[in-house]
Amino acid sequence: MRAAVLHEPHAPLEVREVETPAELLPDEVRVRTAAVGICHSDLHVIQGLVGRPMPIVLGHEASGVVLEVGSAVDDVQAGDHVVACFVVFCGRCRMCRAGQPAMCQDREATMRGAGQEPRLSIDGVEVHQWTNVAGFAEEMVLHRNAVTAIDERMPLDLAAMLGCAVATGVGSARKVARIAPGDAVAVIGAGGVGLNVCQGAALSGAGAIIAVDRSAHRLELARARFGATHTIDASAVTDVAARVREIVDGGADHVFEAVGAPGLVEVALDATARGGSVWAIGVFGDAARIEFSAAHLHSGKGVHGVRAGSLEPQRDIPQLVEDHLRGDLELEGLVGERIALADINRGIDALAAGTGARTLVVF
Repeated sequence: MRAAVLHEPHAPLEVREVETPAELLPDEVRVRTAAVGICHSDLHVIQGLVGRPMPIVLGHEASGVVLEVGSAVDDVQAGDHVVACFVVFCGRCRMCRAGQPAMCQDREATMRGAGQEPRLSIDGVEVHQWTNVAGFAEEMVLHRNAVTAIDERMPLDLAAMLGCAVATGVGSARKVARIAPGDAVAVIGAGGVGLNVCQGAALSGAGAIIAVDRSAHRLELARARFGATHTIDASAVTDVAARVREIVDGGADHVFEAVGAPGLVEVALDATARGGSVWAIGVFGDAARIEFSAAHLHSGKGVHGVRAGSLEPQRDIPQLVEDHLRGDLELEGLVGERIALADINRGIDALAAGTGARTLVVF
C-alpha cells in the first residue's frame, strides 16, 4: 500500500510503497484508511522539534473501515466504521484501571515487540508508526485499543478529526477545565484544537470566549461558527494579555495555550485572572523550557498540562459522533481543504504557514 514516509527531519514526505504484514497478531486490526487530518504534532516531528526514530509514517487522527481483525478481537469486526486515535492504551496499568487511558503507562504493550515482523516496512526495514497509528497511509495495522467503532451515519472524512483536534479541544474545555456557566475564557491559537476549545467552552455555557490568533480567517471562523464572543488579532495587537484584561475585567478564568510555543504560557498567565488557570494543550518541542514570574503563583494562578483532553476513546468518541449527528457539534467548519495523499506536502506547507483550518487527506 502507499504511505507518506518521513526519512529525516526537515525533508519532504515521500509517497511510496510500504509493506504491511500478511497476518495480524491476535489483538490487532487492519483498517482501510478513509481520511486523516494533518496536525501541528506531525509538523513538530517534520521540523525536528520532537525526535522520533526514522523512517516514520506520521498522522494520528484518522478514520476508516475495518478490513480484518485478529483472533482475540471481539469489539469490532470487518466492515465497521472506526476512528483511529493516538490514545492507544494497554488497559491494564494503574492509569488505565483508574479510567485515564490517555495517561497509559505501558504503551509498549500495544506495539509489536523485538523479533516480530514490523507493522510497516520497506524492503524488510522497519518503518515506525507515529503514536502507534501512522495514518498517512492507505492502510493501518493497529492495536485493538487504537480504534473505536462509530455510527455509520457519521461522515468518515469528518470523523477523522474526532481522534485528535475535536476530542482534545472539546475535552479540554468540558472534561479537564470543567468550564462553568458564565466563566470567562481565552484561547490562544485558533487552529483545529483551539477552535474546538472555543466550541467546548460555548457548549459549557461560558460567558466571554476570546479567540486569539494571527489569521483573520481563523478568527472569523471562531466567531462565526465556534462560539467565540470576541477575537484578538495577535499580529495587530502589541499586548495580547492587556487586551484580554480590557475585555474581561481582571482577566479570564481559563486561558488555553493551544499553539505549543513556550513563550505563550507567560502571555497566558498575564491574561489570567487571580486564582485562574492556564491550560497548556499545545505540544512543545522535546527541548522546550517554560519560564514565568513566580508572582503568578502568589496570585493563585495555576499552569496545568493537558493530554488529549483526558480522552476516553470508547466513551467519548461515540458521544462526539452523537453530538454532531444531533446538530450540536460543528465539524465542517474545521476543514480548510481536502487533498489527496499525493498532495500531502502542500498540506504540510499550509499548516506551517498558519493558513486555513484543518487539512484532511482523503483517500
